[in-house]
Amino acid sequence: MKLRQTLRGATTAGCVMALLAIGAGAQDYTHPKNMQLPAATFERPDPAGMQHVLANGLTAYVAEDHRAPLATITAYIGVGSGHGAAGAAEVLAAALRRGPAEMASGAFANRLKELFADYNVSSGHEMTAISLDVPVEHAGDALELLADTLIAPRFDAMEASGPSRASSTPESGIDYAYSLDGAIAQFEDALFASHPFRRDGLAEPGVVRALHAEAFRGGNITVAFAGDFDAALARRELSAALEELPAGDFEASPQSFPDLATRSPRQLFLKDVNRDQGWVVIGHELPVVTEADEAALHVMDYILGAYHLDSRLLRNSRERRGLTNDNSSFLEPGVRGPGAYSLRTYGRPEAVRLLVDISFRELERMREELPSDDELFVARGALVDGLYARRYATGLDAAQAYAEEWLKYGSHDRSASYPDRVRAVSAEDVRTAARRYLHPERMIVSVVGPLARIRAATAIEGEGQLERWGEVVER
Repeated sequence: MKLRQTLRGATTAGCVMALLAIGAGAQDYTHPKNMQLPAATFERPDPAGMQHVLANGLTAYVAEDHRAPLATITAYIGVGSGHGAAGAAEVLAAALRRGPAEMASGAFANRLKELFADYNVSSGHEMTAISLDVPVEHAGDALELLADTLIAPRFDAMEASGPSRASSTPESGIDYAYSLDGAIAQFEDALFASHPFRRDGLAEPGVVRALHAEAFRGGNITVAFAGDFDAALARRELSAALEELPAGDFEASPQSFPDLATRSPRQLFLKDVNRDQGWVVIGHELPVVTEADEAALHVMDYILGAYHLDSRLLRNSRERRGLTNDNSSFLEPGVRGPGAYSLRTYGRPEAVRLLVDISFRELERMREELPSDDELFVARGALVDGLYARRYATGLDAAQAYAEEWLKYGSHDRSASYPDRVRAVSAEDVRTAARRYLHPERMIVSVVGPLARIRAATAIEGEGQLERWGEVVER
């Protein structure tokens, strides 16, 4: 089965060049606010025009995207480590990576090669995503392969793919358990130690099969389908392939989590490894963010440290002191359960304690000081005219964004109002959001590195030992 490629009468120009005239005149130091730049005119595509609802309740978003002769299919399923028994979602994701049950061992990998397909499965706390990227002439076959995998994945050889963290050793090669990934894992293990979002253990086969039967239903799956095809034909192919999935919804109750105010005082988790660098993660649980708070929290996050850009964290850690290549914040909100907010950085052992010190200083400053007019100007513009516009820039971008939104919220109203809400954020709104969502006194501090060297390093700015930042927890 093949999707017919849409014929186009002309091709677009392949290159846009920007010329910089060096020495032609004095540089213009006019502040961007005084340049009288034209207002941004971006408008995202209408989601209603892309939405396609199947008879079983599955909601899809179909977009023609003629940038390349490719097709991308992404399925989002509302199930993750917060559902079912501990470890069930991770084992389920491993089964999905093996492809459909009807294909013998090795046959799935061979079929992907035949289709020149890039196949990926990722699983988080509340969502699992499966993506297939293929030449457009194989899009119909890829749809059928995805449908077969969703309906009946290979549950044989049920084990989570990849080595466990416990089996990792630091002696050979690059071991990501002994890096920033290791610090993140240590942070998340501590953060969700008593919560269903934890990923420990391997669930029994029967439990995993039951979770699949409950969660893989039309009402709990959205699909983004974009490519160099005719949208009307793509909708028909989509329906033919995916309507065999059972109808119904997944009754996943909201996950409870402890109130931040009841959490233990700041805790310090340490892992000693023989490396010439130390890695740091600082953060805590994030309650579900309301729509009323969302815009101000995003502006606050941008100013503090998001996106590896010119933020307070990066300026004070890298630009002014040269301690690290990166010190950034990561805002990861949940939908039905908790998310996380963290700062992540790394540096030579001699710099680790000062990096922790600077990070906490900036957290406190975010809560106490109002942002400047320039900080607000840059953050609001970047969030709306940059990141928001980029989220819906192409057919593929828009289809994936809408599919995620529908699975999370069941509508697109929240994203439609986002630009206006961000533009209305004031300096006081930012500080209020910081005080509501940032609590430095209750944060987890995760450090992976050569602890003796970190402790023995001469203080650069009078920073104290790691124990200053929390009670050491033995693991």
